Amino acid sequence: MSFASKHKKGGIQWGIDTKDFEYFKLQDLFEKDGENAAYQLCGVFVNSNKTEKELKEYGASVVAILADKLVNLPSHMEEEVREIMKDEEDIADIKAGKVWFRIRSYESHGKTCYSPDWLEEDEVAEIKEATK
Repeated sequence: MSFASKHKKGGIQWGIDTKDFEYFKLQDLFEKDGENAAYQLCGVFVNSNKTEKELKEYGASVVAILADKLVNLPSHMEEEVREIMKDEEDIADIKAGKVWFRIRSYESHGKTCYSPDWLEEDEVAEIKEATK
């Protein structure tokens, strides 16, 4: 990989027009679709367009792009998403439709939290077969 590719500035063109997409929380999707649903990832980005106070208090917004919606991801995933956006192989896999996740719920500090779990191709096939 060239230095320029590795350290390029600016956003990634995922090839999806998201201007009319609605934002959802992982919890919304989990409650609607259940724990066995699989979601194809079409892109990711980190939105840092917040006030300095908001960034200090809440951090940047980490977002997954699905085929028809935007999904807010946990703030603890910011570093991981930034790494994904720097990796040419990860970007190519996402653009090729190879990246899927399932939503996992877990308890932390007395509340229910939600996080995506990346799926292997055979897991995606099993989920698709089970939901037919």
